[in-house]
Amino acid sequence: MWIFDSYYKGSVQLWGREHGLIQASAAYPPSFYMHLPDPPAHRDMIEALESRFKTEECRFKTIFGTLYGHRIYASRKVAEKIKFA
Repeated sequence: MWIFDSYYKGSVQLWGREHGLIQASAAYPPSFYMHLPDPPAHRDMIEALESRFKTEECRFKTIFGTLYGHRIYASRKVAEKIKFA
């Protein structure tokens, strides 16, 4: 399982050094990306997440290549509960 969390204190923060150190942030709903190697084996968990939160099937790029999974619009606490379940 891989979970990618891009949310920090209500926004995504981007940093650049092209013309000195600058930071830009954009408001962003709390969400995380989840990849499961065998989705049918976790169908109950996926259905439970879909019943409680907005979810969407998607693909996302990682350092390991493109993965297929879900974007879950929920907090980091939810991602941590999945990770440690």
